[in-house]
Amino acid sequence: MGRALGLRWARAGHEVLFGSRDVKKAKAVAADGSASTQAGDFDAAVAFGEVVLYTVRDYFPSRLLKEPHALSGKIVIDCNNSAILGLDIPDPENRPGIHFTTPVPSHAEELAADTPGARVVKAFNTMASQVIELDRDQLTRRHVSVFLCSDDEQAKLVVKGLAEELGFVGIDCGALERAQLVEPVGDFIRFQIIGMSLGPFATISLDVAPAR
Repeated sequence: MGRALGLRWARAGHEVLFGSRDVKKAKAVAADGSASTQAGDFDAAVAFGEVVLYTVRDYFPSRLLKEPHALSGKIVIDCNNSAILGLDIPDPENRPGIHFTTPVPSHAEELAADTPGARVVKAFNTMASQVIELDRDQLTRRHVSVFLCSDDEQAKLVVKGLAEELGFVGIDCGALERAQLVEPVGDFIRFQIIGMSLGPFATISLDVAPAR
């Protein structure tokens, strides 16, 4: 996700720095961007960006960064899902199936709680990187939605603009707590694909906690 979105934004004219714990890997990705695309570690990326795409799932800034408070005031896009996958047989006819439960709070809410002062926006979690890599004309024709959740309206507008610049359609889904609904959409799409790979008798069971 970081590579796909970062390269597209770089080629659209934005200044981009790819951050990784392996700086050599980040430099290799940056080489495919534009002349101004840079690379560094995670802390360098946070210091550099006005908007930070956070692609590290279930490993929050308080454990990842030397200075987690450096994210304060910055727009942080959370594109992660956090479903816990387990294989079982939920079907009464003993057909193979997939069963998972969506955690509450959402990953985006946990990220916001871990980074007080950051302007967290849930976005881009419902699509594969292969979709993001399509060019603007292809995406525009297909009207691909990016669902946006945030408690910061201005931050949400900035991310909406970044999505639409690439050819997506930004959909305002409300406050950050709505990520509890948006994250299972991404999980459902991924697990439908997994379910189909199990064969014609695969079933998928989705447990979503009731809205508060």
